[in-house]
Amino acid sequence: MWRPTDPADPAARTTRAARVVTIAATVVFALIVCRCQPWQLFTREAYSNDFYDEQARSFLRFRLAVRPEVPGQEGFLIDGKTYLYYGPFLALVRLPFAVFGDVFAGRLARLSMIVGFLSYCTACFHLVRHLGPAASTRRVAGFVAAAACSPALFLSGWVSVYHETELWAAAFAVWAIVGTLRLISHPSPARHQYLAVAAPLMAGILTRASVGIGIAAGACLAVVVVFRSRIFSPGGTTRDQKRRITVPAPVGTVVGASALGFAIHAAINWAKFGSPTKLPGQLQLLSLNDPVRAAWFAGNGDSFFSPKFLTTTVVHYLRPDTVRFERLFPFVRYGPLATDRSSYPLETITASASLTASATLLLTAGVVGVVLIVHRRSWPLLALVLGGAIAAGPTFTIGFIGNRYLVDMLPALLVPAAFAYATLSLPTSSWRRIAGGATVALVAWGAWCNVSLALWTQQLKEPAFTEWRYRVDGWVFGDPAPGLVDLTPGMPFPRDGVVALDRDLATGRCSGVYIAEQGAWVALERSNDGRRLTGTLALGDDRNLVAGGDIWLVDAIVADGQVTFVAEIDGTTVTGDAVALPDDGTVSFDLVADPIVGQLELEIDGDQVLFAFTGALGPGLPGPAVTLAADPGDSLCRQLEARR
Repeated sequence: MWRPTDPADPAARTTRAARVVTIAATVVFALIVCRCQPWQLFTREAYSNDFYDEQARSFLRFRLAVRPEVPGQEGFLIDGKTYLYYGPFLALVRLPFAVFGDVFAGRLARLSMIVGFLSYCTACFHLVRHLGPAASTRRVAGFVAAAACSPALFLSGWVSVYHETELWAAAFAVWAIVGTLRLISHPSPARHQYLAVAAPLMAGILTRASVGIGIAAGACLAVVVVFRSRIFSPGGTTRDQKRRITVPAPVGTVVGASALGFAIHAAINWAKFGSPTKLPGQLQLLSLNDPVRAAWFAGNGDSFFSPKFLTTTVVHYLRPDTVRFERLFPFVRYGPLATDRSSYPLETITASASLTASATLLLTAGVVGVVLIVHRRSWPLLALVLGGAIAAGPTFTIGFIGNRYLVDMLPALLVPAAFAYATLSLPTSSWRRIAGGATVALVAWGAWCNVSLALWTQQLKEPAFTEWRYRVDGWVFGDPAPGLVDLTPGMPFPRDGVVALDRDLATGRCSGVYIAEQGAWVALERSNDGRRLTGTLALGDDRNLVAGGDIWLVDAIVADGQVTFVAEIDGTTVTGDAVALPDDGTVSFDLVADPIVGQLELEIDGDQVLFAFTGALGPGLPGPAVTLAADPGDSLCRQLEARR
């Protein structure tokens, strides 16, 4: 796809069109990943983006265990050592960077995701071109656009180990399918064609085992179907012509690569968790520190997975009403959370769309393609579709609803959808125009829907995004603004994205702005009047009062050239981190004592030094050596209040 094309080649126009679609989609993906700031490509990201870097660092030392402070609650505590459960392949790719210690840690996830998306789109082009070498430019470009404007595009909304893994698993799955199809269709495959199927099969298993193993099963079944007549061939010299087993090279390559990939995965999993396949969810720190989560695992056989969840997951991931339109940019948001219909409750239900809503074109073309495959008895393709279904199977049985899991289901749709685009014959020009118009409309919808959900995931808790989208709404639609409520004690939590103003109805004084997310409030802004205190603290000898309220106070204790921050909350003492005493004895601080979200947090010179979950804290007053910062002026709360 990326090789120079000969203008005289009839296929050059098709290749160029697919290339333009891929570049355009990748640019959109990259802009979202970088928050429209390309210079932040290598900026160190937050939690989870250094997991593969940390695993690579351990590999360099011939260890599987990692430093416990890196995974935190995501780590698995086994015999006093902390392990990550992610596959090793993406960590192995990072080995050259791990030589430099932590220099590149947390800085490579964005680039990895962009390259993964580009690789995924490129593989989709080769898939449709293989199934339809004579397919028109519009069909090939339309399929690549449908594959790009799917939940794979949504993954740009969160730079995390979870989305990076999902993206590369999908890319390896499509490349493995392409390699398998080329291998079984070539009369005399070259050496590089064997490598082109073995490498992505193994990489897929060692990236996301559930997806990789399913694709490997489909690939093995496909080559067996094609070469079944040669596997058992007549031989020998005995009178009854006994049959002997011969294994064609393509079969041996696919089966051998799949077996080797699984063996490596099983060996590493056994070394970490004492089982070739199981994941001990009850030993994850999240479970060890949360009795409710621990009880959930105990009731589910200490496993993440169970067929009991199918009645919830299948319905939600296929129902059409999982997104909603709204007046605020980007105008599409998540619909209601999934309804738990399972005999055993799911552990977590987060906001998620469905294949029907966010991959409408792929799902429609996939259904048509399955009908065509069965009608034409293309059994190798049906085997690959079955492999995609096996790859998606574990996702439907996990006790967790999440939008990123839709990407696990794409390989099962891509093969039949590509076959439909490559081979479906439409009877008249009218039908072709209708199909072309529907493709354009549904590609546009897929792009709009998945970009909107990516922005929603990325920006929901960003105050600047909320301020900007309400400004745009005011310019376009005028007052009153939608999605604004007053925060009152005991009120039920509204849907995600509703903005609440915490204000005194008698005086009109605003104390904060909050946004609803998954049954909780997230602070967008807090006023500098007791709920949040920002300023400078001039440190004296021994003990210095930072701030305090009716049932809480925060002190700074100076000793041995260091400052230690201590909170006393309703009789409970919480000791924070110590920092070096500044030469001038003055530090900048930002103290949050928020009764709405139930937390007390202190930052010194931009670094968090104290954090505690609390009950209902009252307002606080600054200590005698504190100088508060000036009022910031026109706050978000005042702007939103003016639009009520």
